[in-house]
Amino acid sequence: MQLIWISGSTAQVKKINITARTLIKAAAVVSFILILLGVGIHSLGFRVAIQYSPELAREIGGVITVQEKDAIETSYRARLHELQNQLTQLTERIVEMKALKDRFADLATPAPVKRLSPESGNKGGAYQPITFKLTPQKSLVDELDHALGNTSSIQQGVKNLENSWREQYEWLSQLPTGSPIQNQLGLSSNFGSRLDPFTNLLAQHPGIDFSAPSGTPIIASGNGTVTSLGYDAAYGNYLEISHSDGFVSKYAHAKKIHVQQGQTVKRGQIIAEVGSTGRSTGPHLHYEITHNGKHVNPMQFLISSNTQLAKK
Repeated sequence: MQLIWISGSTAQVKKINITARTLIKAAAVVSFILILLGVGIHSLGFRVAIQYSPELAREIGGVITVQEKDAIETSYRARLHELQNQLTQLTERIVEMKALKDRFADLATPAPVKRLSPESGNKGGAYQPITFKLTPQKSLVDELDHALGNTSSIQQGVKNLENSWREQYEWLSQLPTGSPIQNQLGLSSNFGSRLDPFTNLLAQHPGIDFSAPSGTPIIASGNGTVTSLGYDAAYGNYLEISHSDGFVSKYAHAKKIHVQQGQTVKRGQIIAEVGSTGRSTGPHLHYEITHNGKHVNPMQFLISSNTQLAKK
């Protein structure tokens, strides 16, 4: 394509050849100029906006002024400080709950077996306290990382406490510390020396007796396994349950037995009925506890009246 230009004054004729390559070059030059112009206008406008209208600058470039940045960081630090205070209070509450739990466990653990408690072992180690104080020299990101680390430590600590408490709970539930009969009905004979009801002579009584109507439910005083049952001339219908740490509970003179040898039973589970079988003057439950084969006073273990630590 050609453009012909005729000068009126000189009558000169000029011809300009226009090719596709020439048009592309011209378009590229014009586009480059427009881009530079746009960038210049945007840069100038952005500078003006930052100085005179921060809100407009935020809308244009998504940035904030130094003053606004400091204000936001101050606000975040204040919130982080509040979070740290809440974590501190939470830690204190956990310590209080552990102390309260230890008091309950102390009440629920009979004196003869406290030394066997999983919590009674020796402890030690390096002291590495969990602190929640902010450090002004640290960046906000570092403080947040520190707070997250403390939160993880607290979560792990709570999990460890839960495991420890669950272990102690399971241990206590296996001990024969519950009542073998509902409401601990009339205690008619204690552990130790007494006058034998048949001979009226002084004799050793290896357990305790609960007077109760015939058919009254006899319940397991702790989790365990039925290791022996049958009939004995002295004990009548009886059964024995083996518990943890060498403890065995024995239930005698039963009218009827509801469990079988080798069966696992839970604290509070009905295992037999009160009767007057064997060497007995009337319906009652004869209850014994042995530890590693030696008789102990069952009264030292009756820390609850069928409140049942377990049954779960």
